[in-house]
Amino acid sequence: MLILCRVLLPCICQQMCVDVSAQSVRERAFDAAAAVSEQGYEWLAWSTTHIGHRLTGSDQGRKAEAYADSLFRAGGLDTVYFEPFEAEVWNRGDVSLSVEGGGGARQLSCTALANTPLAALVEAPILDAGNGLPDDLARLGPVARGAALLVNIGLVAAPEGTSNLHRSEKAALAMEQGAAAVLFVNQVAGGIVLTGTASIDGQLIPVPAVCLSIEDGTLLRERLQQGEVLRARLSMHNKSTRVSARNVVAELRGSELPDEVILVGGHLDSWDLATGATDNGLGAFSIIDLARLMANMPFRPQRTIRFVLFMGEEQGLLGSSALVGRYGRTGALDQLRCMINLDMSGDPQGFGIGGPTGWGSVIRDACSRIHRLDTASFKGSTREVLWLHSDHQPFLLRGIPVIYPLSDLGQHVYACYHSSCDDIHLVEPVAMTNNVRFVGALVYELAGASRLPGHFTPAELKARLISEGLEAPLRIGGAWPWE
Repeated sequence: MLILCRVLLPCICQQMCVDVSAQSVRERAFDAAAAVSEQGYEWLAWSTTHIGHRLTGSDQGRKAEAYADSLFRAGGLDTVYFEPFEAEVWNRGDVSLSVEGGGGARQLSCTALANTPLAALVEAPILDAGNGLPDDLARLGPVARGAALLVNIGLVAAPEGTSNLHRSEKAALAMEQGAAAVLFVNQVAGGIVLTGTASIDGQLIPVPAVCLSIEDGTLLRERLQQGEVLRARLSMHNKSTRVSARNVVAELRGSELPDEVILVGGHLDSWDLATGATDNGLGAFSIIDLARLMANMPFRPQRTIRFVLFMGEEQGLLGSSALVGRYGRTGALDQLRCMINLDMSGDPQGFGIGGPTGWGSVIRDACSRIHRLDTASFKGSTREVLWLHSDHQPFLLRGIPVIYPLSDLGQHVYACYHSSCDDIHLVEPVAMTNNVRFVGALVYELAGASRLPGHFTPAELKARLISEGLEAPLRIGGAWPWE
């Protein structure tokens, strides 16, 4: 037995070295091809010029679906297909806000948030609800009922360690308190207002919600602090229609473990105020270029790679929820090893990890090896933090491990989130190139691993969500999977 071990051990070690060496060669070959590609940026630039916004259910949204499908097909993917779904989709109409006080009325610019009423006319006193968190609303008490509440989208002057809530969760809390309207205040200077859904589940909410600029919000708060009594007159008219939309899917079949699937996804849709270049053309067109390059390498990933461009993310994770629902009914969730989500990612410096025990070490080891590809551009950092309100959420809540690039696009980009300035001028080609390089390297790492850790058990997932403070927001949205 001892002699057999002495013979086999060197052979096993030699085979492991060959496997690691071969993997390194594959990753370096892919990186060399990806490092000189700006194809994703060029496709995105064409889209912003010729398609414009990519709102789900709109003509532009359908053009974007067809465009992505044609690019996947031209890239040589094994399989390309649509995953259709139906949803009730909100469309912007007109909105008007005037504020009366001090002997006169003033018209303010604002933008309606999505999934707000189809018709509303509210006249109500304005009250300052601060950050719109439970403690802020508790301080107002019963006087919030019937009022138009001023609420910060971000956190302002909050105690250290305070966790923010999504605007839809703040709207839900305000409605529970009896608010007649919600006047969200943006935190970006320059008269910028943004849009986004005010509904957690994609259904219409019963009260109007709009976004004001920080300048107008600050002025209103100053007047309230000086003792003025202010009243808002807010009217809006919107439309809601039943539409058919399509997630766009492409696959590269694995050479050794084809029934094990790594899903790389990001949302293709965008809001209608601009062209959605950073949110999320940046991620979506990087995914298409990643798929093209992987399909044209002279070697195959060992596991199947499925690339998915979701529609309906902005209106409430409609496309990803529909896909996860179908996968749950067909058993396809069991095939997924993990979901990698590219939402406003660019020039990644590492990866975030949302998986049970074992996934942290797998991703840290992979990041260490990817760092050696380009020590200047990729830092290899990792972070084990979960978050919500992007297309990974439906997968996560079914126990699928999720991974996401760690990116810092800069305040000039985040200032244009969901607003009229989210256009191609904000996108650096190298940010998309490095998306493809480093996400691609991670995909090869995971595809070639001898074994990957499993899914969350229900108990593991529940404990993780609670430990990260996500139980409360999920309960507000009616999405907490347990009683």
